[in-house]
Amino acid sequence: MNTTLTLVALLVFAFAISRLLHRYADRLAMVSGFEYVVVGVLIGPLSPFGLVDDETWVSLELLVTLLLGLLGFMVGLQARDSLRRFEQFLAGSMATIVVTLVVGLGCLALIQWLDPSHFNDPEPRIAIPIWTDGARLYHFWASDAALWLALTLGAAAAVGSATAVRWAADRWRAEGSTVELLGDLAVASQVLAILLSGLALAGDRAVTVADAHGITLVEWALLIGAAGAVSGVLFTIFISGAEDDLRLYLAALGLVIFAAGIGSALGVSPLFVNLVTGLTVAATSSHARRLAANLDQLHRPVTILILVFAGIAWQPVHAWMWAIPAAFLLLRLVTRMVATHWAVVTFVPGVEFRRLGGGLLGQGTLPAAIALSYTLQHPELGPLVMSAVLVPMLISDLFSSRVLRRVLANAGAIRPRPPAAPAPAPEQPA
Repeated sequence: MNTTLTLVALLVFAFAISRLLHRYADRLAMVSGFEYVVVGVLIGPLSPFGLVDDETWVSLELLVTLLLGLLGFMVGLQARDSLRRFEQFLAGSMATIVVTLVVGLGCLALIQWLDPSHFNDPEPRIAIPIWTDGARLYHFWASDAALWLALTLGAAAAVGSATAVRWAADRWRAEGSTVELLGDLAVASQVLAILLSGLALAGDRAVTVADAHGITLVEWALLIGAAGAVSGVLFTIFISGAEDDLRLYLAALGLVIFAAGIGSALGVSPLFVNLVTGLTVAATSSHARRLAANLDQLHRPVTILILVFAGIAWQPVHAWMWAIPAAFLLLRLVTRMVATHWAVVTFVPGVEFRRLGGGLLGQGTLPAAIALSYTLQHPELGPLVMSAVLVPMLISDLFSSRVLRRVLANAGAIRPRPPAAPAPAPEQPA
């Protein structure tokens, strides 16, 4: 099957499934992404009867870039309300940083231990002497490649699903401050995770660019962020008088394509550039809410396609490399529980129920998008990053909805359903 037919089939599949889920959402439990990843694996290069071979996958990378950019833009738009509740957003940001550091350091140690070639890096990013036994000097060591990969894995681990919180609130009639707090913590984790993963790719790229232009990591990251911010300001100016939803919709898609192209040209994640663009539009445009509502109709098809493409791109790792996904999963679960509790206690006063970490175990689609973004730039590391992120993400989603329901119930956020009206008594014959 040629690329065009494959693309059309995938688009029809995504929109049809999205429509089905929307229509029967009240009858179905929350669906994880497992089935969509399986579809991707079955039609990808791993399958003997797959429709997408390596050559077709390369031709589809442009669509993947666009989808990643669209997801990043929507996350930026939706962060507007959460940013106004600064204490809750700050708590989510601090918890995200803690999870990123813990998981990132654990993965860094395993990556370098399982692949000792990283210790041959002549110019490591970090080489700090920490201890000597008289014969040897031991360092805290991080090669360039291992450091940026570990930071990407840590950022992916820190993501909590805001969509899962919204679905839980609708399905179980949950409401109140706990639902709002969980949503803000999840949004903060998404924003910070995209920024940190973008920093990882920017740092990786800055190493190459520095030789030619002398640009540091900070300067390179600021340059990329400024490109996204300028794109958002130009959009606000261009669309300032728009009243037609169609014009607004098309202009937004054009903006996403333009910003994603900037990210691709600069060799960084389209997620990162479009996140900054979305944050800028949310802060400067009077049409931000209407635009977010319009694009929300695309959210489910976009997430389905990203998960399918993640399944297509996945290649399993071998032997002891599976220790990295296992460590990723265990470190993430423990650290997410502890870090969320600490952050809420520290930064959000007046919260009676603070054991909220279990409500953020579900991750949604964003970690797969972060892994895909890294794989597009570093295909040689694709098997490791996709396995380390995708497998734990799917395992977590299998039980996260039940844990989320328990958290909401314990916090008293789930309203009891009204009792069913008693059936009328049958009339007695006279």
